[in-house]
Amino acid sequence: MANYRILLIDEEKDTFDDFKDYLDISSTKDSIEVIEMFPLEELSEMIEVIFKINPDAIITDFRLNEMKTDIDYNVPYDGVELVEEFLKYRHSFPCFVLTAFDDLAVSASEDVNKVYIKNILHNNKEESKAKAKFLDRVINQIEHYQTKIKNAESELLELIKLRESGKASISDENRIIELDSFLENVIDRKSSIPPEYKKLSNDDRLSELLKKVDTLLKKVDNGE
Repeated sequence: MANYRILLIDEEKDTFDDFKDYLDISSTKDSIEVIEMFPLEELSEMIEVIFKINPDAIITDFRLNEMKTDIDYNVPYDGVELVEEFLKYRHSFPCFVLTAFDDLAVSASEDVNKVYIKNILHNNKEESKAKAKFLDRVINQIEHYQTKIKNAESELLELIKLRESGKASISDENRIIELDSFLENVIDRKSSIPPEYKKLSNDDRLSELLKKVDTLLKKVDNGE
């Protein structure tokens, strides 16, 4: 069973085939499951479907409306817009944009580190082996993201125990708020409460948040 589920989004089936060939020469091929998806007509619907798929990372083409060989509808957003919209709901989620138009994609993206040149999929095998480190970066970001969530949850649980014992300091309370905010942004950034309005975190809300984090981590561990 693959350890990492990567959602690959493109408007061309040829790109899916190219990525499979690219993955086949990678040392990480046995640990990666690639889920292929054409972009949908509506960005909001696209985001909902991604949530249902629950991937560990997203790799998307930059120009999602350029070729009409495999789709017959208009896609009114590009890969950068898709990623930035998704990150409104999942802060720091591992997302990558592949493009043959790097200058345009970089200027459109708030984070140039998310943009990679698409010709890594088309080079010969020897060149691709060297560039296959792109997949290592993807896996590293997945592991870093998941570890941050798990560590934040563990630290928050310990601080809640400290508070319940009556030994939490003001510094501890502030750290609870910081961790609370981070986990809220991971679970649902759109509905998170700004830290300046929290002052002291509410125990019931923290308990509900931790339940949501546990659910998310179980889905990650089970590969759902």
